Amino acid sequence: MADWILTDEIKDTFQNVVLVGFKGSGKSRIGKLLAKMAGYKYMDIDTLIEDECRGKGARISVRAIYKKFGRDRFLELEAKALKKAALAKGAVISLGGGSPMNEKFDRKAFRDAAFVHLDVRPSTLYARIVRKGIPPFFDKKSPKKSFTALYAVRAPVYARIADITVDNTERTPAHTCREILTGLGGKSDG
Repeated sequence: MADWILTDEIKDTFQNVVLVGFKGSGKSRIGKLLAKMAGYKYMDIDTLIEDECRGKGARISVRAIYKKFGRDRFLELEAKALKKAALAKGAVISLGGGSPMNEKFDRKAFRDAAFVHLDVRPSTLYARIVRKGIPPFFDKKSPKKSFTALYAVRAPVYARIADITVDNTERTPAHTCREILTGLGGKSDG
């Protein structure tokens, strides 16, 4: 894999790259590879939330946190994680699928960040999501209907806050990362 060069001018303009998109859009997978390719560190809102709940015990997943503590506590933890992530420098940050809808989310807090929307065809997203089980924020009796309603609300928000949108439906992670880096003004040195 070729290394990518982000000039100092680009790094000054975009000190961070923030990935947004629906659950299952590939934010974590793309984020890790993108950070490696761009020479940035990687941060994940879900991991920050999990770390906050970890305490002295074993790691608990965001799905389990939501089930165990409920929506309100989850949103409080997410708001704290967003605040911490907004202070980062030189990072690729994967937001949670609902993070931009959190009332404490403030795009302006992520100064000097490029927001990238990872867009995925809805039918592909739904299949990816339910493969791991029905999330607690979907109606168990009608998960497809829940997904469709949430997607209708969230997709326009992602598009509105993004500086660039990249399709990640049927692409390799490397291809998606190259498209993001090119969109940000990067170039391959090989």
